[in-house]
Amino acid sequence: MKTLLRSVLCLPVLLLAEPAAPVPVWDGAPPAETLKAKPGQDPKGILNKNGHRTDVMIPEFVVWPAAKPNAPFIVVCPGGGYGILAEEHEGAEVARRLNAQGVGAAVLRYRVPRRDNDKPWVVPVLDARKTIELVRAHAAEWNADPKKIGILGFSAGGNLAARVAYSPAEAGAARPDFAVMVYPAYLFEKDKPDSVLREGPDGVVPPKGPKPVPAFFAHSADDPYPAEGSMALAAKLKSLGGSAEVHVWSKGGHGWGASDRCLAAKEWTNTLGAWLKDRGILAP
Repeated sequence: MKTLLRSVLCLPVLLLAEPAAPVPVWDGAPPAETLKAKPGQDPKGILNKNGHRTDVMIPEFVVWPAAKPNAPFIVVCPGGGYGILAEEHEGAEVARRLNAQGVGAAVLRYRVPRRDNDKPWVVPVLDARKTIELVRAHAAEWNADPKKIGILGFSAGGNLAARVAYSPAEAGAARPDFAVMVYPAYLFEKDKPDSVLREGPDGVVPPKGPKPVPAFFAHSADDPYPAEGSMALAAKLKSLGGSAEVHVWSKGGHGWGASDRCLAAKEWTNTLGAWLKDRGILAP
């Protein structure tokens, strides 16, 4: 009876994922920082009445470890136009769903708002690459397999994920082992279905050379940031020897995250889980 009671008492602990304390991305002042906090302002960000975080000058990430060792682990990048972070339905709730599938997660609070209006991704890319380095270095502490570290992003966060995984970068720049982009924005030069991918040093097209890491895309056909962008980048990755899977739901618009707002919002994480298993990243 005592053994049974202990098992019952432990069951909620296994079922209810809990995050660890936030981890700073940088040891000391973040590089390339141009903003300063106002007197009394928290440089780690301000939560507004909508639950969105802004004014992040000291980036950090919240770890949601998997229950078992050697699990895949995903750095989650909320969206918000590089101006805010929608860190509940595109962050914490995503981590909960990933944990339920046996995947660890870190919700990244990268620096916002935009430091550069024309190239708003520059500083967030620094934060995301450093986070990948830290996750790999501390993989054992967070039940992660250092060879199965992915990045996942929504909207601007999806753009960030694409850039960290594929954009031209200096030799040795940290790259994930796979990338997940959910309604990624700004992949095209113009946000129109008939536009073309951003190329060159500030683009999202990988340079020729090493095979691109596997990619998973989720989008809605009625998204104002066109699903054609996801399909175009997937086709480019495949042409360079990589693999890519694209899922497009007929309705949903933009910004649905991990919610009950539409069919895509309800289904995409299970579809992602099936893809992770098919790729051998997640155990069946």
